[in-house]
Amino acid sequence: MRDHSSRDRQYERLQATIRVYRAAVVLCIIIIVILSSLLLSRRRRFAQAIRVDGELVCMVANEGVATQVYQQLLKAGKNDLPGKAGFSEQWEVGAWPVEDHPIVSAAEAIKLLRPKLTVVVSAAAITVDGTEVVIMATRELASKVLDTLKAKYISEEDKLLAAPKFREEVLIADVQKPADQILTDIGTAVQQLSQTAKGAKTYVVQTGDYPVKIADKHGMSVGELYRLNPGLKGRTLYVGEKLKVAVPAAPITVVTVKEKTDIKEIHAEPEKIYSPTLPQGEQRVVREAVPGKKRVFLQCVYENDKMIRETPLRGQIIQEPIPQRVMIGTKEASGESE
Repeated sequence: MRDHSSRDRQYERLQATIRVYRAAVVLCIIIIVILSSLLLSRRRRFAQAIRVDGELVCMVANEGVATQVYQQLLKAGKNDLPGKAGFSEQWEVGAWPVEDHPIVSAAEAIKLLRPKLTVVVSAAAITVDGTEVVIMATRELASKVLDTLKAKYISEEDKLLAAPKFREEVLIADVQKPADQILTDIGTAVQQLSQTAKGAKTYVVQTGDYPVKIADKHGMSVGELYRLNPGLKGRTLYVGEKLKVAVPAAPITVVTVKEKTDIKEIHAEPEKIYSPTLPQGEQRVVREAVPGKKRVFLQCVYENDKMIRETPLRGQIIQEPIPQRVMIGTKEASGESE
């Protein structure tokens, strides 16, 4: 009986020892799993991903580098213009696991991002009948361009009867445009607004461009764009590709109303003196005519430098004319005796 009880106690101690070992093994496994997870999470690195329109373009080390890249791209694309700059595409920066993506330097990131981004700058567009014709850096410059264009057709000697105006609807609108489309020189802008022929220029395709967008940007139809670029229709555009686009033609007509003066000769009706001493029907000029002078005031309407209408306003005699004096004979011939 005693031996049986002793065996039971030994068996119980053995079971307890087994349970302790089992618990220790499970605990070790848990610790190993936790340590492995911590180790793996520490080894998984994160960096700042720069995305353009949702596309991952590159990875940089931190937010500071991303900000540096952003500012340098804007500064280079702004080209010292005074307006506020931004990207026409969507710029996104956020934490992203490195995994197989290399982390690049700021210079490398700029090189990768430049062809995918279009820097646009706040500016002022001169629109003619709703079409953007000239883009100036500021509204002040745009106003000076229009004032200069009006003054182009006025001289110091001109007497204006009305303030110069434009025949078309000319407005100034706030826009955002790439720096290469923005002017700062007033003379160049006036020349473009004064040209009379439609010419072509080269346009470099930017990210996000498509035929309709390019045509609208240059005030032309898609059909005109296709005619200038045979083979363009139906194919994909590539960033950096060069296309021919039309420059809007001679858009603004300046209407000026001026007062002009002209000196004209005036003539008086001849004076007739009947003389009984001259044979009947004989005429003798006793005083030659001297024409007078009259200053005529005219209203002249010009479109640019071409006069389209002239209307007399009033006249002023500055020298009276002297009429011709003619003596006309009335003496009847005497009959001869037979």
